[in-house]
Amino acid sequence: MIADNRLERITELWAHLFEGLDGYLVTFTGQQSSRPGARPNKLDDTSQCSWSWPEQRDDAAAYLLEESEAGRDAYFGVHLFRRSNSRKADNAAEVLALWVDGDGAKVPKDWPQPTAVIEFSPGKHHFYWRLTRPIDPEYAAQLNKRLCYGMGGDKGKWGLATVLRAPG
Repeated sequence: MIADNRLERITELWAHLFEGLDGYLVTFTGQQSSRPGARPNKLDDTSQCSWSWPEQRDDAAAYLLEESEAGRDAYFGVHLFRRSNSRKADNAAEVLALWVDGDGAKVPKDWPQPTAVIEFSPGKHHFYWRLTRPIDPEYAAQLNKRLCYGMGGDKGKWGLATVLRAPG
């Protein structure tokens, strides 16, 4: 088992995003492709797992850290799902936090400020806004798209199948 504070950082973020909800947390891992001509960030040997939230949160966090230490990219679904082993939009559970993969973007000063910010590489951040109550997943996707386009974030990461890197 991982004994450093990275496990705690992951589970704290997940509590911020999912506390009070039930469902399945999805993790996704893969190896950066070493094939000649492969596009940047192309993953090979991918694996997707589902974990019962909140019962298996520590196991899921430890799994992602172990995968990362083995040289694999480690991601999590930014909201919960109603059924295990499916990251499809029609399986999305209610959403309690919005997100933007900043990819160098900044939150305008006159906007509501995020409730959590994670730096995933130098100068690049994931932004999260915890809501006061869960909302319908389709409405969350619409709001995420508006946030993403308004901030100039990664336009491929506002949808309900989005996975983002875990802290650490």
